[in-house]
Amino acid sequence: MKLKNFSYICADPGIPVPGQKGASIHVASICKAFSQLGLGGDLYTIRPEGEKLGTIPIHAMELPPRKKHKSIEERESRLFLARLDNIDEIHDFVYERYSLWHPGGLYLARKHQVPFVLEVNSPLALESKKYRQLANENLAAGLSRLLLREADVVVCVSKEIQDWVVSERGHHEGVILVPNGVDQDVFKPSTTKRPDSLPPDNIPLIGFTGTFRPWHGIQDLLTSFEYLVKDLGSNAHLLCIGDGPEKPAFEVNVQQKGLMDRVHFTGSIPHSAVGEWLGHCNLGVAPYPEMEEFWFSPLKIYEYFSCGMPVVATNRGQIGDLVVDGRGTLADSGDTRMFAEGMNHELSRLKVEPKAGELCRKWVLENATWQMRAQQILEAVESVR
Repeated sequence: MKLKNFSYICADPGIPVPGQKGASIHVASICKAFSQLGLGGDLYTIRPEGEKLGTIPIHAMELPPRKKHKSIEERESRLFLARLDNIDEIHDFVYERYSLWHPGGLYLARKHQVPFVLEVNSPLALESKKYRQLANENLAAGLSRLLLREADVVVCVSKEIQDWVVSERGHHEGVILVPNGVDQDVFKPSTTKRPDSLPPDNIPLIGFTGTFRPWHGIQDLLTSFEYLVKDLGSNAHLLCIGDGPEKPAFEVNVQQKGLMDRVHFTGSIPHSAVGEWLGHCNLGVAPYPEMEEFWFSPLKIYEYFSCGMPVVATNRGQIGDLVVDGRGTLADSGDTRMFAEGMNHELSRLKVEPKAGELCRKWVLENATWQMRAQQILEAVESVR
C-alpha cells in the first residue's frame, strides 16, 4: 500500500520551526517535499515558531514545568521527558530528526506498529562529549545506540555520518545516504537587473551565504578576496548574505582593508529571499576552515549550483564529490592564496564559457532536488513496511 501520511518529530530545542537556521531549513524542506509528493502529515517540535509549515500543522511538544533553579541535569531530564502521548492518531511512519535526549519517536512507532525513520545530521553524543558539559553522558550515549540500532531506516546526510552510524548500529542494513538538496524554484538564476545596492550586471559578483561564525571560514574568505582584488587585479565584488556574532569584526576588517566599496551585505533575510540575491551572483564560495571532523552536507553548495553558479570551496568531506571539474574549483583549507587563485580561475573561465553555470543547475535538477531526496526516503520506508 502506498504511503499516505507521516509524523515528523524535531525535539531539538536549538532548532526553531520554521526558522532561518540550516537545520530549520532542512526540517522544512523535507516536510515540504513529502507534501509535494502527495503525503499529508503533522510536525511536532520543541520550538514551534508558527502554526503551519505550508499545509502541514505544527504542534508544540509538551515539556515538564521548569524548576526554580535551573541546572544542566534539569534541562536534560526535561528534554528526555518531552511528551508526545497527546497524539491521537499516528500516521504511516514516524520520521524523527535525531536529537540528544529524545526516545519518544521510537516509542510511538513501536506502539502503533509503523516504521521508525531516524535522520542523523551529526553524531550528537560524540560531539557533546567533546564540546559540551553533560550531566548524563552515559544516558546520551546509550540513547544514541538505542535509536541507531532500533530504527527501521537511518537517513544519513553524509558519507562520514553513514560510516559512524554503521559502526554504532553494527550493520549497514536500513542505512541510506541522503545528502542535502535544494528547492529549484526558489534558487534559480535571476532574470532581472541587479538592485541598485549591487554593482552593474557587467561586474563579477561573488556570493557567500551563511552565518558569520568561525566554522564558515568568513575571515579566510576576506583574506582571499583581498588578494584577488589587490594582487590579482580582479574587479569582482563580494556579496555576503546572512548575519552572526562575527559580522561586526568582519565589517571592521573590511573597512581596514579598504574594501568597503567592494563588499556588500544583506544582513539576516528570510531563506525564501536568499535565492533572489544569489540569483544575481556569478560565483559561489564555501571557504570552510580546517576542522577535526567534517560531518556536514553543505546546503549552500546545492543552492549555488541551483542558481547557475560554479563554486570555489575548500576540499572537506562531501564537498570533494560535489565540486568537480566543470562545476568549480577546490582549494586546501586555510590556503587563502590558493582559494583566491581558484576564484580568479573560475571568473576567468566564465568570460570564455558564460554558460558554464547552466551545467551546475542542470546537475542539480537531475540529481539533487528536495523532492528527489524525499522520494529516496519514501522508497526506503516502503521497503521495510
